[in-house]
This record gives sequence, C-alpha cells and structure tokens, in this order.
Amino acid sequence: MLGKIASKVGLLHRGVQLDDIRCPRCGIYDEDPSHIFVNCIWAKSIWWNILTWMRVSFPMNCTSLLNMLDYIKERPGAIYWKKTVHTVILATVWRIWFARNAKVFEDNFIPIAKSVDQIKEDAFLWICNRSKIMSRKWESWLAFDISNML
Repeated sequence: MLGKIASKVGLLHRGVQLDDIRCPRCGIYDEDPSHIFVNCIWAKSIWWNILTWMRVSFPMNCTSLLNMLDYIKERPGAIYWKKTVHTVILATVWRIWFARNAKVFEDNFIPIAKSVDQIKEDAFLWICNRSKIMSRKWESWLAFDISNML
C-alpha cells in the first residue's frame, strides 16, 4: 500500500539498471506498484472476477491499491462479511504479486482463471484454519454464500 515493493520503476529509481521497465504481463505501461496491483489489464481482470464473485461492483476510478482497498472497505456489510472480504483481498494481492514474480523470474504466465481459483482456495484455507465461526463448506464458499457458512 505504501508503494515500496520492488517494481521495475522503483528499482530504476534506486539505481538498478534495467533494459526494460514495462510490465511483463501487458508489455504496454511501465511497471510501478499501482500498475502491478490495479492498473494492469491483467490485474483489473483478476479484481473484476473476484469482486463479481463477492457481489461487489467494480470501481471505475481506482488508480492505486489504496484506492481499491478503501473502496471495498466502504461497502456495507456485517463484521463477518467484512473480515471475510478482507481475507479475500489479502489473498488477491498475494496472488497478483506471486503471478507477477512467476512471470518476471520464471517466464511463467499464470492465466487469470487459474489465479482466481487460487485466490478462492487460499482465502478458504486461511479462513477455515483461523476462524472459529466459519464452517468448512466448499460449495457455499464457491457461491460466496457467507450467511450459509456462519
């Protein structure tokens, strides 16, 4: 959220010489933290899929991860819903970063659908292993039927 990750633009500002500072996934724009997590068409597709799954409308004016988090936090909902959504957000950020690194360091492009599936799995496992109130109903989770899981 602070924009301090090792993006290509950040590395260039720190004196690291790079041949190309464009995003390794879209190849169009320079890779800065906002591009990695929100502005890249690949990241937007991930967010769109995840937000649709959680029944949250996609924000049209988010330009940074902080904007995205603030937008999602402002959505109405009970405390359990908000905690669940927070966990999904953490899983989404983690998987976007993981996929970025897989492309940069291993030249392995992880498809959007696979990343979305991994986000759902990660968040489900995190919640099941940490929550005392959530049941372990994978089918309810896939439908994001939180009320049925409580």
